[in-house]
Amino acid sequence: MVLIMGLATSFVVMSVGGSTYKDNVKRAAHKMAALSNIALDQAVLSGRDYGVVFARDKYHFVELKDQRWEPAQDELLKEQQLEDIYLQAEVDGFMWLPDQVDYSSSALFSEREVDEEQDEKEKPHIPQLLILSSGEMTPFKLTFAVDQEKLFNLDTDEIEYFAVVKANTLGLLTVFDSNDEESYE
Repeated sequence: MVLIMGLATSFVVMSVGGSTYKDNVKRAAHKMAALSNIALDQAVLSGRDYGVVFARDKYHFVELKDQRWEPAQDELLKEQQLEDIYLQAEVDGFMWLPDQVDYSSSALFSEREVDEEQDEKEKPHIPQLLILSSGEMTPFKLTFAVDQEKLFNLDTDEIEYFAVVKANTLGLLTVFDSNDEESYE
């Protein structure tokens, strides 16, 4: 009996711990889509505007409070690290680069008093994507893939695999991957 329970336990541990890099990429894309839906729902219900700040290997949600961007208070929307995954973003049809125009609160609220210290504190929280209380969001396409700079000896399946999260202005999100029939634009 103990032997059977031990074998069953080891089988469960191996099947849970045996996820591939492809599984991690797909899971990261679906998680981003789910969190974006949560942020959109919260924006509409609370009447507050949210945004998403991303980098190559992480992202986090922010909210606009008193005309300043701050990290979102909801624990679900905290910073998400993408271990061994990189994120490539296309915002409103253009590849996003760190030096592109952003949605800084000083750009959104030009009538606001200038406060250089507050502006400096706000910089890491200026979003590239907006999620508005009206139910609209910045159209985007985020591509998640295995980070080949960190991982070596990947098989061709894993090297070529990617998952995409797309959103339109009405907040309709779709997720697909390189195995789906939908074409990757």
